[in-house]
Order: sequence, then structure tokens, then C-alpha cells
Amino acid sequence: MPVHTTVTTEARTNGRQAVGPRTTTSLRLPALAGAVFFALIIVYAELRSPSPAATDSAREVASYFARHHDKLQLGAVALGLAMPAALIWLAGLMQVLREVEGPSRITSLTALGGGILAAASTVTGALVQGTTAIRFADLGAGGTRTGWTMVLLSTGATLLGLMLVIGATAAVSLRTQLFARWFTVASGVLVLLSLIGAFTIGYGSTAIQTVAGIAVMLDDVWILLVSVFMWRNPLRAAP
Repeated sequence: MPVHTTVTTEARTNGRQAVGPRTTTSLRLPALAGAVFFALIIVYAELRSPSPAATDSAREVASYFARHHDKLQLGAVALGLAMPAALIWLAGLMQVLREVEGPSRITSLTALGGGILAAASTVTGALVQGTTAIRFADLGAGGTRTGWTMVLLSTGATLLGLMLVIGATAAVSLRTQLFARWFTVASGVLVLLSLIGAFTIGYGSTAIQTVAGIAVMLDDVWILLVSVFMWRNPLRAAP
């Protein structure tokens, strides 16, 4: 697990057996990784803005790639680099959830699976974007539009994963008061918004794309806020 650990040697004997050393896990690295992730996402958004919609014509999309292919390539790299940072952050969240959820690991494993799904979907979108930006002349207008549509629709799969991460965290927080009540309620709203936005995996309408864009933006802010919590509460006792 990509987090720092320190060991406090408190081995004592109670007459028959010794108590093992207590391990404490630092959440500073996952917190920093969350901030790096958020910064790279902002860079990515700036590099691809303004971008065509899934409903725009093939000529418009091809023209966009011809004018901005260099920025789109760099954006694909930024988006790809954001995912290792996201996985380090996810390891920290797993540690926090495991500490408070009790003997059952279902919730933390749900968050882990959702995070992996979101990261894999996002990397796939970055790969398609980079490939389309490099080969747009060979693909032609129709192929370029298809590639860009795949990038936009991959957001739906990313939102499905984020929905699991946020939903699992909200469920634990509701039961254990891990986070403030307002944050738990806001997380529940984000789950619903992410679910609606996830429909973009099969629909390219402007309305669904708009909802998906807002959901992704707010989900990224949610990750940043959890990172702040990790930074302010850097040491957690490992189970």
C-alpha cells in the first residue's frame, strides 16, 4: 500500500504473552496525491477547452482536432498521469474506511473496486484521445468524430466507478460520523448526480453530457475535500 508507516514499539507482557508493536499509518502521501490529481484534472480541462459536443458534426470535430491536436495530446498525458495519483489517494481512503467500518470489509472493497473502475475508464479515454489526436488525418472526419465520441462517452464509465467510491464512503460516514453531516448528505446527492451522468455511456445528448460534466467536476472537488481531511488527520492507527 503506497502510504508511509511508522512503528511504535509498545511490546509489553501481561504475565503470559506480549502485546505486539502498534503500527500507525500516515495519510499525508495520499492527501498530497489527491491534490496532485486535482491539479492535473484542471490542467486537462484547460487544455481541451472549448471542446465540441457529441452532437456536433464530423466537420466541426475534425476542424477542432486539426487546430488543437497538440493540446489534446498533452491533455491525454496529463489525464493519464492523474490516475496513478488517484490510486495512491484511493489507498489512503481505503485505510480510513477500514479503520472505522468494523470487521466487515464490504464497504471498503466496494470503494476500491469503484476507484479501479474509474481509473481504468479514464485511462482508456485518455488513450483514445491521444490516439485520435495523433492520427486524426488518417482517420478522416468520420473516424475523428467517432474517436471523440468514445472519449466523451467514457465519462459515463468513470462516473459509475466514482459513484461506488462516493456511495461507499457516504454509507460508512452515515453510520460512524466519519465526516460532518453536511458532507455526508452532499455525498449522497453526488451519488445520484453521478448515476444520472453515467447515462452518457450510451447517450450523447447535450443535456446528458452537461449533467455528466457537472458530476465529474463536483466528484473531483469531493476528492480534493477528502484529501484535505487526510492532510488534517495525518495519522491513523492501522487495524
